[in-house]
Amino acid sequence: ALTVATNTGALMAQAAASSVNKEMEASMERLSTGKRINGAADDAAGVAISSRLTAEIKGTNQAIRNAMDGQALIDTAEGAHQEITTILQRMRELAVQAANDTNDTNDRNNLQTEFEQLTKEVDRISQVTTWAGQKLLHGGVSDSSSHSDTNSFTLHIGSNTTAAQDQLSVVVGAVTAKALGVGFNTTTMASQASVASVALISSTASVASQASLAATTTAAAVASQASVASVASVASQAATAATGTQASQASVASAASIASRASLAALAASDSSTSRATRASVASLASRAAVSSQAAIVSKAAGEIHSLTLNSASNALLAITALDAGMVTINTQRATLGSLTNRLDNTVSNLTNISTNLQAGRGRIEDADFAAETTNLAKSQILQQASTAMLAQANASKQNVLSLLQG
Repeated sequence: ALTVATNTGALMAQAAASSVNKEMEASMERLSTGKRINGAADDAAGVAISSRLTAEIKGTNQAIRNAMDGQALIDTAEGAHQEITTILQRMRELAVQAANDTNDTNDRNNLQTEFEQLTKEVDRISQVTTWAGQKLLHGGVSDSSSHSDTNSFTLHIGSNTTAAQDQLSVVVGAVTAKALGVGFNTTTMASQASVASVALISSTASVASQASLAATTTAAAVASQASVASVASVASQAATAATGTQASQASVASAASIASRASLAALAASDSSTSRATRASVASLASRAAVSSQAAIVSKAAGEIHSLTLNSASNALLAITALDAGMVTINTQRATLGSLTNRLDNTVSNLTNISTNLQAGRGRIEDADFAAETTNLAKSQILQQASTAMLAQANASKQNVLSLLQG
């Protein structure tokens, strides 16, 4: 039918032009953003998959940064370990020098001065070595008198939450002078001095008690011996006396002998007691002096770190042993930290590989294919021109009705 109200051709051309315009706009958007999916309508399933992959990629990339930060923390601690090792080696050199008797007291005092300064430097380094304000080598607590032996850090080196797979524990042992066995604080010294004082006082009391018992026993023994001697003297004098006069003389002699011997016994007992009392008094004074000396040691400021001593060859040998043990401790810890650094190198490499492949997979889902999109754009532009031309033809076709009306 030849109608005017409904122009079917024009409607079809108009619908085609609208569809082509939509496709052309989508191609332009993809080419301008570089993404195939710019909204959920572009690919509903692809949006969900892409979002999940994006979360995993970002988590993996952050895990890489975590691992690298962990390496920096470990390297900071290991660098301080290296410096402390150098100090311990110098301290051992001083101890070996002090062990030689070619050094006199002044020489050893000079060696001790440097030794003490190095001990304090070990403790200072252990306290000031930090990562973002966190102490690395001092047990994690600011108070030097109550720090723990280790400081633990947990590195999250995965994008998920499984502790065994996504976390790495780094344990850094304290390397203070006390922890390495090359220094001690006043708290420990006070305890040792207290025990020594109590033991010394007990020993003094025991000596005094023994001296008192010895004096009493000796006095009794002397008195007993004097009594026996007196009786023996009387018997001897009586045996030699033949007359009453002689007996009287013997009696007097016996009495004199008894008095003389008793006097001597008393003097001997007195002398023994006095001697022992004097010795006990001297022992008591000596013990008090020793206790006072111990008290003087602990009168220093609380928390101060003191070193081993090099004042004699024997003490220097003890210092060498302690330094060797300290270097074993710190070398073992350095080896542990170095192995963790190498392990984190492998961790970073693996995580980088995972992140690369995840991004490639996400790119295949959401990235625009420029070759395909430019082809689609060209096709849409041609179709748009064609649909516009057809719409014009459809509108013009209805003009034939006018010729019927004019006739």
